[in-house]
Amino acid sequence: MISTSMGHLLSGAERGWVWSSVCAGTPRCPRPPGGVIMNQKPQKRRGIRMLLTPRHELERRIGRLQEWLQEQGLDGALLHSTTSLLYFTGSAQQGHLWVPAAGEVRYLVRRVLDRARRESALDHVEPLTSLRALPDHLGGARRIGMELDRLPVAQFEVYRRYLPDVAAVDVGPVLRRLRAVKSPWEVERIRTAAKAADETYRALFAALREGMTELELSVVGESAQRLAGAQGMIRWHAHNAFETPPMIVLAGESALAFSFADVPFGGLGLTPAAPYGASRRVIRRDEPVCVDYPTVVDGYVHDQTRTMVIGQLPPTLVRAYETCREILEGVAAAARPGVTGEALWELSVAIAREAGLEEHFMGWGDSRMRFVGHGVGLELDEWPILAPKQTTPLEAGNVIAVEPKFFFPRLGAVGLESTFVVTPGGAERLSITPEELGVKDA
Repeated sequence: MISTSMGHLLSGAERGWVWSSVCAGTPRCPRPPGGVIMNQKPQKRRGIRMLLTPRHELERRIGRLQEWLQEQGLDGALLHSTTSLLYFTGSAQQGHLWVPAAGEVRYLVRRVLDRARRESALDHVEPLTSLRALPDHLGGARRIGMELDRLPVAQFEVYRRYLPDVAAVDVGPVLRRLRAVKSPWEVERIRTAAKAADETYRALFAALREGMTELELSVVGESAQRLAGAQGMIRWHAHNAFETPPMIVLAGESALAFSFADVPFGGLGLTPAAPYGASRRVIRRDEPVCVDYPTVVDGYVHDQTRTMVIGQLPPTLVRAYETCREILEGVAAAARPGVTGEALWELSVAIAREAGLEEHFMGWGDSRMRFVGHGVGLELDEWPILAPKQTTPLEAGNVIAVEPKFFFPRLGAVGLESTFVVTPGGAERLSITPEELGVKDA
């Protein structure tokens, strides 16, 4: 699979940290022993600490994929998506990954080779200047897996032209199933993102004031999020879903401005060209202010929603928020290996119905969503999904964001979302931000 020789990145990658700089390894900036810069001040450009995916993680992931390839009688898998490259190589540099059913993998890089070699713990990181050279790397494979679920038809035809004797099978679903079960190392990455999300919420709550706009509050949150270590980019699996902001701030009836994305919150946005998220609407007293913000650190997503108010909410919304907390606790208590996403959805609906709030749950009117949670990882919309017809049992290592929300015409919405990891004993909360309603100047 992967040989034991790591070369110049061994010690850094094994510990998870590596020396990285625009001038790393040059005579002006010699590489330190082990590839690690310690106690380097952030403002100095001579050394920047970056977290790498350790070798044992890549071996585990590739090994699981190779087992599946052998079970299916496939000769290998040719992967191209950024998410798959990051997951299996530790680098997002443009290229392809060839994973044979048995033997050593090859990361074939179009751009940028030097960075890919610094970032990946794989032994074989090689240039690929043209797709014409692909057959040379496939070792005579005739039946391979490809990510057909995220490959445009026109691009697939290009592959067919250069690989005329190769039959392709869609491995997209199995890749999502593999990524849905997180390792302890991955869970720690999401814990780190949860800390950044908590810092972000503290900045949002401190800045919240009557008369500011949704946009102004969103800018405060986005800045705090980046300074806390968030990468600012959110990866989605869904087609054509990448044009969403890193933060949604919705005040009052803005929460009823549903939009294109398959999520409960939309928002007016600033223009029809970006009909989503914060607008220039002014925030007023005694109305809900919802903030929904995936926080991505070192590639891994932590998802969170909190509701705040300046003053006090109407009793209807207070009751709805307490029902959000009841649903969150109920789903978390029931989320354990063997339980299905469908069962957790039905549980959430039953609690909403018992509270007399079913018609307000996860939307309003024709814009109601039929899910109460989703997986998170390298992508925001990972498996499992807590929704009807989702009959695949949860597994230990699944990480789920549970997000009950209620919507009321003329009043707005209240919502709560926290992230959990499924363990053999039940769901463990990864989010650390308090889940009480954030009340300011009551």
